[in-house]
Amino acid sequence: MLQAGASLAWDSNIFRQGEAQSERIETGYVGLRLDKSYRQQRWFLDLTETAYRYQNFNFLDFNALNYRGGWAWHLSPRVSGVLSAERAQSLVNYGLFRDTSVQNVRTAERYLANGEAELATRWHLLAGLIAEDVKYSVAFAQQPSYRARGGEAGLKYLTRTDRYVSFRLIELDADYTDRALDPAARLDDGFRRREAQLAASWRLTVKTALDARLAHVAYRYPHFSERDFSGVTGTLALRWGASPKLAFDLALARDMAPWVDDFTSYRVEQRASLGAAWDVAARTTLRASLGHFNADYRGAVVPLAGPARSDSGAVAELRAEWRALRNLVFNAGWQHYRQDSNDPFSRFAGRIVTVGGSLLL
Repeated sequence: MLQAGASLAWDSNIFRQGEAQSERIETGYVGLRLDKSYRQQRWFLDLTETAYRYQNFNFLDFNALNYRGGWAWHLSPRVSGVLSAERAQSLVNYGLFRDTSVQNVRTAERYLANGEAELATRWHLLAGLIAEDVKYSVAFAQQPSYRARGGEAGLKYLTRTDRYVSFRLIELDADYTDRALDPAARLDDGFRRREAQLAASWRLTVKTALDARLAHVAYRYPHFSERDFSGVTGTLALRWGASPKLAFDLALARDMAPWVDDFTSYRVEQRASLGAAWDVAARTTLRASLGHFNADYRGAVVPLAGPARSDSGAVAELRAEWRALRNLVFNAGWQHYRQDSNDPFSRFAGRIVTVGGSLLL
């Protein structure tokens, strides 16, 4: 199936700075979507080429190639797995990167080869290989580009086809690709990431579903152990279909990731959001969401003269979608965002207004 679409957006603070600069962004895309099955095998592909064009700051113009594809294979009813590859390209968040004079595109690629084998009734053995590559077009000092390789192993217990609990051990060894070892600044040339993860997917009722993940994550550096950190991460997503036309979703998340400078070794972010979707008519859907986040910067290797950086913020969004035809959709959206911080250079607010359409061929 071929797909094409375009949108026009106005962002009142394109660089997420205290002194706002507005921008108009024109976007157009073409794509290909396939999902084919033959006997016990399934092949899938979602490929999109998107052109972003900026009216005032045209040095930000770029084309993004995004895809997700793979082969869901079965050797037998008891042995299966997935070979997959995915790629996502986007501009960096300038509220974090801060250098507004250059274009910086982040490219993230992930490759997965995993398998699942039924050991006994309801018990499955999990194993897989993982490769990750994250690259910035311009060096991002706090979040360097890296190449990681590793694997995972675990067990899954299925009570029914729509209910399971799993436990995984995941380990990745990474090398930074755009930063060398720097003993003076105590900047390492790589890291090891270990994760012990407990996950569950549960359909509580016909109208309610729950997905949850709880993990202990540890980052270890080969040369400068003072940069090491560990802690608990997790996600919780609850979906409730209140009626055939009205649905609500609640999402909670806690993440930890490296953020490296003299005063920080890692960043802890906590997010919460509440959303609703209402089919107001046979072809029209309205969506609304509210979100809040907190981000703390921890692990200083140089003594701080004051409190460590801490950010907080909120996002409110409204969207409308009209399916004019079976294969033709128009949409419009409004978003307000705000970030507060004890760092005066990290405070900003703005709005985004978007209109667009898409066509399936």
